[in-house]
Amino acid sequence: MSINLIEVDFTTEDDIEAALADWSFTGGPEAMKAIERAARHMAFKYESSQTIEHDDAYQEGLILTATHPRLRECFSDPNIGLGVLHHRLIQLLTTRVRTEAKHRSGTRSWEANQAGLEAMGC
Repeated sequence: MSINLIEVDFTTEDDIEAALADWSFTGGPEAMKAIERAARHMAFKYESSQTIEHDDAYQEGLILTATHPRLRECFSDPNIGLGVLHHRLIQLLTTRVRTEAKHRSGTRSWEANQAGLEAMGC
């Protein structure tokens, strides 16, 4: 097993800030409620396709909030607020879910592969 080290080139201030996770928002119940609401929204929105579950959406929301500067600014700027956090978080989660679903749609499930093998007598 080998490890490949790569040099990371931060080209913008946003890149630098994104590399620094800030978990201080977890102490605020209102922020956690906004993230919870966004996770519920995503789980409900994609329930029929089973693309993302509530727990996964919640975990992604926490990680995005800790690492994304545009989400963290909702805590520091009183003019923005938690409604904007909720809105931006849903936008980012939707982008991630759509990207994942697009990549997944091109692959066959294990069950489909097994059925094909059984049909061939393997």
